[in-house]
Amino acid sequence: MLAALERYERIAESGGWPVIPPGPTIRPGSDDPRVPLLVERLAATGDLTSDAQVDSNAGNALSNAVLRFQTRHGLEPDMLVGKKTLRAMNVTVAERLSQLRTNLERIPEVFRDDRTDFLLVNVPAYEAYLVRGGEIVWAERAIIGEPETKTPLFESAISHVVLNPTWTVPRKIAIEELVPKIREDPTFLSRGGYELVDTEGGFAAPADIDWANLHENNFPYTLVQGPGPMNELGRIKFLFPNDYGVCMHDTPSRYLFANSSRALSHGCIRIAQPLELGEHLLEPLGWERGRIDEQIRSGETLTIALPSSLPLQVTYLTARVGTDDTVYFYHDIYGRDIAAEPEKHH
Repeated sequence: MLAALERYERIAESGGWPVIPPGPTIRPGSDDPRVPLLVERLAATGDLTSDAQVDSNAGNALSNAVLRFQTRHGLEPDMLVGKKTLRAMNVTVAERLSQLRTNLERIPEVFRDDRTDFLLVNVPAYEAYLVRGGEIVWAERAIIGEPETKTPLFESAISHVVLNPTWTVPRKIAIEELVPKIREDPTFLSRGGYELVDTEGGFAAPADIDWANLHENNFPYTLVQGPGPMNELGRIKFLFPNDYGVCMHDTPSRYLFANSSRALSHGCIRIAQPLELGEHLLEPLGWERGRIDEQIRSGETLTIALPSSLPLQVTYLTARVGTDDTVYFYHDIYGRDIAAEPEKHH
């Protein structure tokens, strides 16, 4: 990060990069009059190398440079310079320097000398990383909370892995989201594998309920979704103590991981390949992938205690440096960078 800061300080000293005016999407092979500015912009941050600049208009070098820029900034990697890509390119070098400095201050609390094995979830990057012996051994895409239902930042430790979990629907979600669906479609509960539990712990028959009169002040039930392919927690979840009711889990809505922006949950963390993470965590107990898959096929819920809890850090780094020294910047989805900036005096 310090080396990246020095690199961007040198870019600032040499005049930064040009602003690219708004206009239609710049596509590969385009003769858009802004292409020379695009070349200059991408060359400034090394996305377009000096060797490639000569061929940038004719060959694939410019498209590859746009792709590299998009990948470094958490954008849709489509090689098209549209509004979002243009907006990221026009962030000034001064703003990027501020971003690097803000994130440098966050580094010590994340990467500590006394911790070499942990799971890190970086919220604005929509990514999770498993670190063993100080090295990343597994990394995967994540879905995190929407700006209205932010994923909290905290430290904890993963203590248990649950295969074929059940889902006890939070009261707010049950009333605001599921009850309207049940009113529209009486088969919603049975199709989704839900059971209705009353205040005494017994099962209530959905057909006997006056769904039209249920609301926030009149909902004496709990909805519980049984294990299976439609379960909202998927086939596996990871438990860790926290004050926010947050867990990490699989999801049946796998198509959502194709999105470049993945702030889509109510605050919980969903993992794109959670069974791989489960394999890493359960390996010391002799749980190979085949055994995990067999247990899932059984349909029975099983909670497995880990031999030792794995530290978990949910953090917020909008800038980071990869193992190959590539500098990554991410959108400040929760506005925490802005909140961290010192007050500007006019």
